[in-house]
Amino acid sequence: MECVHRGRTVLFAGLGLAVLIGLAWLGAALAGEPAALPAAQDPGAQIAAAVAAGRHVRIDGPRGPVHVWIPASYRADTGATVIYVHGYFDDADTAWTGHQLAQQFALSALNALFVVPEAPVAQKTPINYPDLGELLRMVEDATGVARGAALTAAVGHSGAFRTLQAWFDEPLLDQLVMVDAMYGDEDAVTGWLRASPRHRLIFVGEDTLLATESVADKLPETLTVDRFPPTYDTWPAAARTARSVYVRAQYPHMPLVTEGIVLPSLLRLLPVEQLADEPWRLPLGSLPPLPDAAVDAAVDPADAGPN
Repeated sequence: MECVHRGRTVLFAGLGLAVLIGLAWLGAALAGEPAALPAAQDPGAQIAAAVAAGRHVRIDGPRGPVHVWIPASYRADTGATVIYVHGYFDDADTAWTGHQLAQQFALSALNALFVVPEAPVAQKTPINYPDLGELLRMVEDATGVARGAALTAAVGHSGAFRTLQAWFDEPLLDQLVMVDAMYGDEDAVTGWLRASPRHRLIFVGEDTLLATESVADKLPETLTVDRFPPTYDTWPAAARTARSVYVRAQYPHMPLVTEGIVLPSLLRLLPVEQLADEPWRLPLGSLPPLPDAAVDAAVDPADAGPN
């Protein structure tokens, strides 16, 4: 689905745009009412425009839907493939809308093909897409777009650990980002990292703090970051190159993937070029308001175990 937004330019004789904006803000201040930023400066509007300029495809896959978002200036030869796997109590559709995944992908500004497959919604339910190669071939066939050749990264939240572990034998998988998802076999995770010098692991602990601390102890080369930095450019320099990066999160389990702070920040740690025409200068958390239907459908399963 491609959307085009048409703007309208209005010229005012004798007054510059900056003067008009200043007068509008001054008038609002004198009236005691807050003035809204012009649409061109509103962060949520910029992100919405970037999402609309890209291409969204929902694939009716054999074992559940697969969402794909392709930035407007995506280039496969220098881009990455990023697969995001949701946790329990959500499905691909509710995570796509309720967690504003396309908006968060746009905020990361990565040159990447973003894929969100269906995954287990509860414990003991089958893994929908255990074959990563099959999943990516289906995406290429359905979209007519080649996957990013630079690297393939899997990002998973909470109960996504089951799908991620099913991909550990996949030669395609280069980088692994586990967002409060260390519920599974710790040795399988450390074994995957050590299996190839090109493998890289980024992991986040909040609800899984005991397990993430244990994994960090097993990997003495791990760079540990205490709390997420407030901006993209305040990450320790080594966080962009270290093979193992551990972040102790100051945010609760669900806001890690819903607030537009942690997920875009983690994606920026991937060694992937940034697209100049994406909203990469916007501050973290600059998401547009959720539609009312998405707010009503939101579920907070914080007390229900891994999700």
